[in-house]
Amino acid sequence: MNRPRVIAIDWSGRRGAEQRQALWLAEAVDGDLVRLEGGRTRVELVQLLIALVDHDPNVIVGLDFAFSLPAWYLRDRGLTAHQLWAALAAETLTPTMRRLGLAPWVKAPERPFWTTGEAHALLAPEQEFRHTEQDVRVPGSQPKSVFQLVGGGQVGRGSLYGMQALHQLTAAGFQIWPFDAPALPLVVEIFPRVLTGPVRKNSQRERERYLEAVPMPPEFRGRAATSEDAFDAAISVLVMAARLDELRALPDAPDYALEGKIWQPRVPVTFG
Repeated sequence: MNRPRVIAIDWSGRRGAEQRQALWLAEAVDGDLVRLEGGRTRVELVQLLIALVDHDPNVIVGLDFAFSLPAWYLRDRGLTAHQLWAALAAETLTPTMRRLGLAPWVKAPERPFWTTGEAHALLAPEQEFRHTEQDVRVPGSQPKSVFQLVGGGQVGRGSLYGMQALHQLTAAGFQIWPFDAPALPLVVEIFPRVLTGPVRKNSQRERERYLEAVPMPPEFRGRAATSEDAFDAAISVLVMAARLDELRALPDAPDYALEGKIWQPRVPVTFG
């Protein structure tokens, strides 16, 4: 079998035209960056992935959002991760979401999701995070809770839309690790901060300095430096491609089969 293509998508919960600026796709073949592009919506990206595997299922995709919720929330409601995705796809996870739809709901959600400090204060600290987010919590790598639906750097909105996408990808034949047995076409959860290592990504100068040591065509190096989103997609896919053997031999992870697991290489990838 040919070596799988690797795709990384820097995801976003933004609405409207802003999606086209914030969502970036990068692709690597045989370890080389061959595509880096923005301009699509979430719906268009999902359609692209489904069309790709209809033609060739030999692909591994990394998506940058939380694939599930903390286990206590799902257990309280008797949900598996697949059932969670289905409920979000139907926009019926909560009574208010069922009445309003997901997009209006995220502005004023039921607890434990929160958009105000008062609602956040009612959530116990041990309830905020999945175990996998604690696993990757190191200096410079501080995930935010998927229950947070407001504020800079929050991942909640994008993750809820992302879980809708997982429902579609599952129906199209993708295996979502670790909820499904790893097989191609495969989707894994990524956290770009873990893959890039320390870098001040909000500075174009620092992005450019980092990219000087990264092997890629000059046109992609310039494009990757233009925004944090493009940078994250480009570096994430190259790290995934550098550890392709690990991705092709992912273990079963039953302890994470409800909450999900952020993929990270066993040994960090460094450039230069």
